[in-house]
Amino acid sequence: MRVRRWLWALALLVSPACGPLARPPRLLVLWHALDRERAAALARLTEAYMAEHPESAIYIEAFPGPAELRARLERPSERGPDLLVVPAEMVPDLFQAGRLVPLARWLEDPTLGLPPEERGDLLAPLTPGSVPFLREGLLLYADLDRLMESGFDQPPADWEAVRQVCVRGALDLNGDGRPDTAGWVAPRDGWVLQGWLAGRSRRSAQGILERVQTMLRWGCAQLLEPSTALRMFVQGETAMLFGPSRWLPELERKAAAGRLRFRLAAAPPPYRPDFERPVLAGWGWDLAIAAADPGQQQAAWAFLRWTLRPEVQARWAQEAHSLPLRRSVGERLRGLLGSASLQSSLVEWTLEGYQEGAWVDGGTAARLTEALRLLEGGVEVPAVLAPLPIPEEAEISEEVGR
Repeated sequence: MRVRRWLWALALLVSPACGPLARPPRLLVLWHALDRERAAALARLTEAYMAEHPESAIYIEAFPGPAELRARLERPSERGPDLLVVPAEMVPDLFQAGRLVPLARWLEDPTLGLPPEERGDLLAPLTPGSVPFLREGLLLYADLDRLMESGFDQPPADWEAVRQVCVRGALDLNGDGRPDTAGWVAPRDGWVLQGWLAGRSRRSAQGILERVQTMLRWGCAQLLEPSTALRMFVQGETAMLFGPSRWLPELERKAAAGRLRFRLAAAPPPYRPDFERPVLAGWGWDLAIAAADPGQQQAAWAFLRWTLRPEVQARWAQEAHSLPLRRSVGERLRGLLGSASLQSSLVEWTLEGYQEGAWVDGGTAARLTEALRLLEGGVEVPAVLAPLPIPEEAEISEEVGR
């Protein structure tokens, strides 16, 4: 796919002019490290842009992961990228290092910029060097039939209820004293930890992680590779699954097609009891300009600005399994999906309680993942929490998401 796209873009650049006023398109190079499914969605997005803007051609170069993309950025090169899709937590460091172009003059341009009312429509934050591009959050998926066997008719909204489901949902099928099924499983991924602790004070976070560590020690809860955790849930080997929101569309399709042996439920993770609405802690990817040439910068900004259009956002959210990034888009999707859809509920939770907060900064993902590894290894919880930016008192407001 990448070779074909490159040859197509090259052919456009070198083809003879069809008329006296014809000009070859301006080539923009875009780097990313998205997974295969989202890379395909990105390719379709850029193709749609080029169909509307024949004056531009976008060549996509994919990297195995963010670390490889970052390493390539730091190597001297005659031709670097014009556009970058990077994890949001990498943006501050890249901007400080001068790798990203400041967006202020583009954002504030009276003709080409983003008016205040459109900025206020965004659910994820703008930064000095990037615009939000793709977001997901942590959900608690549940086998509703197993939940009802444990005495619950919906996913638990507090950690004591999670503990009860964990104990009752883990079954020792062969009598060896160890559970053969799990009460709950989760990917061994730092963003899971962020979702658990969003909006919590250090004291509250310690109480949660002490419960989690106890459940891991009992064996009724497990941290696994993402694909393994998802497989266990689909096959009915666990009552609940903490996992990214991107899994919801496929799980809901499986449920509608009768390919799940249970009724599917989903909810945000347990949240503070003094909150009227759940908090959906998010993470994801931003889109930034890395071009040095002013003409390339202007062409790159035109693409960034286009991706924020409501109709483009609606299509991208559905194809890339992203949370909606604009309130108006979320409200439109909620109407299209219908009230019976869990995806419609996800949009509702996003509109009511999406937040990123202080977690999204350089090195956050690595610190969270290491903290989860220490927790699983039995390290004392205060030591697990020590390097994390958790306030002594929660600094999250009920205005989140409004």
